[in-house]
Amino acid sequence: MLDPAFSVAFHIGAHKTATSHLQRSIGAQADALAARGVQWFGPHYLRKWDQTLPELLGLGDGQALSGQLRSLLQTAQRVVLSEENHIGVLNDPRRRPVTCRYPKAAPRIRAVAQGLDRNVDVFLAIRRPTGFVNAAYCQQLMSGNVMLMAQYRKINPTESVDWADLVARLRATAGVGQLVVWCYEDYAVHFSAICAGLLGPAAAGVVQPIDRYIHRGLSATAVAEILHRHALGGAGDAGRNVRALLSVEDGYPPFDGFTPAEHAAGDSAYRAQIAAIGAMPRVTLLDPLWADGPMRA
Repeated sequence: MLDPAFSVAFHIGAHKTATSHLQRSIGAQADALAARGVQWFGPHYLRKWDQTLPELLGLGDGQALSGQLRSLLQTAQRVVLSEENHIGVLNDPRRRPVTCRYPKAAPRIRAVAQGLDRNVDVFLAIRRPTGFVNAAYCQQLMSGNVMLMAQYRKINPTESVDWADLVARLRATAGVGQLVVWCYEDYAVHFSAICAGLLGPAAAGVVQPIDRYIHRGLSATAVAEILHRHALGGAGDAGRNVRALLSVEDGYPPFDGFTPAEHAAGDSAYRAQIAAIGAMPRVTLLDPLWADGPMRA
């Protein structure tokens, strides 16, 4: 049995919501946070043994925590986990149609709470459905799994991006303590509040946002070039080189696989999801500042 004094926060993503930016901003201050009683476990730590989080923690199989991990946990007042892959993958390599995003999220969070023998505060960022699908498609191309956007959208319809459904499932999960949600579109505005919730107000002051994008999406020209190379029989793993050569930062317009009307329909659904999340009991929704104005990309 672990010391019951420490609390646990778990930043679960979602994917493509500035997750890597938040992880690296906090991870850069890991030593300073540890000195303040906050133990940070980001992807670099959680993935370095090539294990899933339940395997790493020995959850559900009767194994004890590793000596190193147990030692770190016993010296912490606050333990913060951040690993978006824990709740599920962004893109299914088998290309199966998606009807529900992150269907195993709730039982996987419950397993962590059970393994650590305490409630886990869960932190989740969400994103406009069309923007999420655009970003997920670019990530698909970057992974070397190349297909046309029309085919990708048949497998990944915007209707599958139902954040209210995910939040409701998480809120109903045993072992979930606080549940904090914010919009990717307002990430920069809420950065300090997000860090304060994850790390505690006193420790959060040492963290500053990194002044750059971590995984910028592809430009429209880069997507066209990847598809062209693929059609000619080229290797599917050229995405990173093409992104650097034809980058958004150099003035190439970002890729967008949706029409204005499709964006409008997706944004309408997104606003309805946000309203539903905001009305859920025991869910903290950081103020969606875009709600009364035009949606940002």
